[in-house]
Amino acid sequence: MNKFIVLLIVLLIFPTVLFSQATIKSDEELALLGNIGAAFRLGARYLNGDGVAVDYEKAKYYLEIAAEQNHAHALYDLGYMYLYGEGVAQNYLMAYDYFERSSDFDFAPAFYIIGIMYYDGAGVKKNNKKAYEYCKKAFEKGYKSNNVELDHNNKTLIIK
Repeated sequence: MNKFIVLLIVLLIFPTVLFSQATIKSDEELALLGNIGAAFRLGARYLNGDGVAVDYEKAKYYLEIAAEQNHAHALYDLGYMYLYGEGVAQNYLMAYDYFERSSDFDFAPAFYIIGIMYYDGAGVKKNNKKAYEYCKKAFEKGYKSNNVELDHNNKTLIIK
């Protein structure tokens, strides 16, 4: 009975692994041809270790391909890398620039993280009014946070 279960598991998992590898190979080819969706998917996979080992160098390479063509999420992910020093030297100014560019395309998480940067004074002058405005914009665009509430009376954030 145990051999049957093991065989069944192998038969169910193996095609998934093969499909995942084929998708990565296909996306690599498309990204090199300038396909921004494929470049973003690869960058995100390498950044998060989704089906591949985390590789910040490859993540940055593919995200930059997509960011050059103004892919909002790729711009955001590059900002994240610089904000937290993930595979690059931590650089709040670079992070802010990428988040600002991402927000130009109405990417809600970019508004939120810029708001938090203003709240914390991370790479920008601490400014509770700007923190409030950016986070308010993010929430209006559907962004959800369990850690932040808006204090509409005082135009500031409440961090839980």
